[in-house]
Amino acid sequence: MSDFTDDIEKKANSSAEVVTEEVIHGDEDAGHMHRSLKGRQVSMIAIAGTIGTGLFLSSGKALTNGGPVGALLGYLIVGGLVGLMMYALGEMMVWDPSAGGFIEFSTRYIDGAQGFAMGWQYWLGAVISTPTEITAAAIVIEFWDLNDKHKAIYITVMLLGIILVNLAGVKYFGEFEFVFASIKIVTVIGLVIAMLVIDLGGGPTHERIGFRYWREEPFNSDFFEVVPAAKARFLGFWAVLTQAAFSYGGMEGLAMICLEAANPRVSIRTAVRAIFYRIVLLYVTSILLIGMCLKRSDPNLLQANAESTGTAAESPFVIIIENAKIKVLPHILNAIILTSAFSAGNEFLYGSSRSLFMLAQQGQAPRFLAKVNKNGVPIWSLAVCSLFSLLAFLACGATGANEAFNWLSNITTLASLITWIGIGFAHIRWVKGMKAQGLSRDELPFSSFLMPWGSYVVVISFGIILFFSGFEPFMSKPFDYQSFISNYVNIPFYAILFLGWKIAKRTKWVSYEDMDCSTHYVENSVVYSKY
Repeated sequence: MSDFTDDIEKKANSSAEVVTEEVIHGDEDAGHMHRSLKGRQVSMIAIAGTIGTGLFLSSGKALTNGGPVGALLGYLIVGGLVGLMMYALGEMMVWDPSAGGFIEFSTRYIDGAQGFAMGWQYWLGAVISTPTEITAAAIVIEFWDLNDKHKAIYITVMLLGIILVNLAGVKYFGEFEFVFASIKIVTVIGLVIAMLVIDLGGGPTHERIGFRYWREEPFNSDFFEVVPAAKARFLGFWAVLTQAAFSYGGMEGLAMICLEAANPRVSIRTAVRAIFYRIVLLYVTSILLIGMCLKRSDPNLLQANAESTGTAAESPFVIIIENAKIKVLPHILNAIILTSAFSAGNEFLYGSSRSLFMLAQQGQAPRFLAKVNKNGVPIWSLAVCSLFSLLAFLACGATGANEAFNWLSNITTLASLITWIGIGFAHIRWVKGMKAQGLSRDELPFSSFLMPWGSYVVVISFGIILFFSGFEPFMSKPFDYQSFISNYVNIPFYAILFLGWKIAKRTKWVSYEDMDCSTHYVENSVVYSKY
C-alpha cells in the first residue's frame, strides 16, 4: 500500500512541475486555479478533512438514542450509503476533473436549474457551517476558561486564522490540512486502542467490560417513553440515521478540490478509495467501542447530553476515560477537539468559496465572484464567505441572538442529504446518457462494480431518511414547531431555487442524446477564470 501511495505521490509531484497552461473554461488573460494539492494532501483531506465535533462530541447522543447496537447499525448503514455516493461522485470527477464538481455535473446531466439549486444549497450549508465550527471551537476552550466574555476574543482569533490560511493559497491550505488531518487520525487510532484496553480490563480499575452493555441494553427501549418497546427501539435507531448523516456531512466537499489537485485523475481516484478507511476505521470502529465501553443510560452520559456544553465534558470518549480513572487524557482530547473544529471550519470556508466560484463560472452567480488572484484564490468569493463567517459573533450576543445562530446552524443539518441525493441522481442520468450515445463504461479511468445500481440505492435510501428526519418534533408535548421548521426548511428553500431559476431562465431538461458526456480535461492543464 505504501509503495502504491509513493508512486502516486511521485506522479502528482512530477505533473505539478509541468506547466502546460492549457485553457479550460476560461480566458488566458484571466487568473487561474493552481493545481498545487499533492496526492498525499488530497487523500488525507478525504480521510479526515471535515471530522469535527460530529464524531468527538455528538456520537454520545447516538449511543443514548439507539443503544450500542442501534448506534452501530445506524452508522454502518449511513456509512455504506455515503460510500456508494462517493463512488458515484468519484466516477464523474475522475472522468472530468476540469468540471465544477457536482454543481456543473447537475447542470450538464439534469437541468440548469438543478445545477443552480444544488450549488446555492450546498454553498449555504458550507458557509453557515464555517461559523458553526468556529463557535464550537470557542466553546471547547471553555473547558479551561469559564469566562464567557472571552468567547468573542477566541472567535476573532480563529476567524482571522482560517481567513489567512485560505488567502495564502491552496498550496499552504493543503499542507495545513494535511497536518491537522494527521493529528485527527492519530488521535482516533489512539482512542480506539485506549478503549479496547479499557474494555479488556487494562485500565486503572482493571474492570473487564466485554460486551456487557450489548447484552443489557442493546437498543433504547424507552425512547420518548414510546410503547410498545419494539416501537421505541426502532424509533431510537431511526434517530441515529439522521445524526450519522450529520457526522458524515462534508465528504462531498472532495468535489471542490478537483480544480486544484495535481494529477487529479490519480489523486482523486485514490482519495475516493480512501473514504472506505474513514468510514470503517474512524467512524464505525469508534462507535463500536464506545458502545462496548459506555452504558447507554450512564448518568454521566445522560447529564452531558442534557447540558450539551460543547466541550470535552460532552464527549463519550472523555466519559469513558474518566470512568476508568485515567487522568490528564481529557485535557489532551479537548485540545484535539479544538484543532478538529478549527480545521473543519477552515475546510468549510474553502469549500464555500470554491462553490461560489464554480457558480460564477457557470453564470449562476455574479461574475466578479469568479475573479482569481495570483495565488489562485477566488478572492471575491472568499471575501463574501468570510463576511458570512462573522455570524459566529451571534453566539456571543443576548439570548435572542444566540438562539438565532443556533437556528441558522440547524437549517443546514440536512443540506448534505439533499446534496447526496442530487449527486446520485446526476450519476444515474450520466450513465444513461453515456449508454444512449454509445459510450462504454470500459472507457472510464475509474469505475466501480457497484455502479450504477448503487446510485439508485443512494437516491431512494437518502430520500426516505430525509422525508422522515423530522419525526421527533411530533413526539414532543407540546409540538416543537421550531425543530420541525429547522428540520425541513432546506426542502422548500431548494424548491424555490430550482423553480425560480427554471422560470427565470426557461431551462430545459437535458435529453440523453444532447447530454455533454465528454470529458473536457486536458493533462497538465489549469482552469482559468471566465471573467
